Amino acid sequence: MELEKTNPFCNDVVFIDGLWGTGKSLLSPIISGMDRVEKVKIEHLYEYICILHHLDKMSSDAAIWMLKTYADLSQYNNLIGREVNLRWRDDSGFANNPNSLRYIKRLFGGEGDQKVADINDNNRALNIVSHMLMLVADKIFETYGCRAKIIEVVRHPLYMVNHWSSYLQRYDSSREFTPSFYHKEEKIPWFIDGWEDEFVEANEMDKVLLSIIKLFEWADMSAKNMLAKGGSVLILSFESLVLTPSEPLQQLEDFLKRKHGSRLKAIMKKQKMGRKTISAGKGHAAYGWSKKTHLNEKQVYLQYLENIKTNGSEENVDKFLRLIELYNEKYPSVLSQYQ
Repeated sequence: MELEKTNPFCNDVVFIDGLWGTGKSLLSPIISGMDRVEKVKIEHLYEYICILHHLDKMSSDAAIWMLKTYADLSQYNNLIGREVNLRWRDDSGFANNPNSLRYIKRLFGGEGDQKVADINDNNRALNIVSHMLMLVADKIFETYGCRAKIIEVVRHPLYMVNHWSSYLQRYDSSREFTPSFYHKEEKIPWFIDGWEDEFVEANEMDKVLLSIIKLFEWADMSAKNMLAKGGSVLILSFESLVLTPSEPLQQLEDFLKRKHGSRLKAIMKKQKMGRKTISAGKGHAAYGWSKKTHLNEKQVYLQYLENIKTNGSEENVDKFLRLIELYNEKYPSVLSQYQ
């Protein structure tokens, strides 16, 4: 017998997605502040299911049932106040979600079928931050159809290197929950598929460069395939969001068919959108980010560039520089002039 979830909800399911280190957390409060969009959640289950299906570790009907059921359960829990993240500094916590008081009020409200009717009648969007879901997004669109909206955040490859380097250095930690397997006694991420030997034999910097190069290509191809099949995908560059946000903010309204809320300016100020330099915002210190620098934008860029040239192999650095050229052609910004 095949598993089946009948009578599912019909609200939008919005994913804020991107590779590691693309700055997805910058966008999550903006989306949360839009009309009839719920507080953002960082829930890995969606990507886990898609990854396991991609790796032939889960049947198609099980994957679809899990995706349908969990999205409905998660949104129902939102409406009855069952899951309120009170961690103050958390990206999905109380302080980083607009209109947070309404979620506190729900703790004292009702439950039942009237909440389901509210979700469907008002199309209250579920709002999820995911990680590299685009690589395996086919099951998302097969499951949710036109309900699924993926906003893919991309970022200049050079500005992702420190994040990836820090991440891979601690990848063997017991707090690392990315689906993984072992090759030659080294723990490696699930997406190292077909180039395991190359990965484990590479030095630290080459691991980073190779991963970013290959996943950029994979994510780009997957997005094109999803769009060709009629999937709703919007690609936004981190640089446009922080330096010239007006256009991407309008694109979000058009894509989601929802208006920004009255607190947009306050959210943008907190997120430091409309900044003068790329690095003048917020970031995760655990992944190598620091705002304490006396360097200007060009000096920061050249410092990052020297880092990969010093520590990466000539072959992989050349490939990475070609990726930067392609990125600058597709998503031009102030950084393009330093190429």
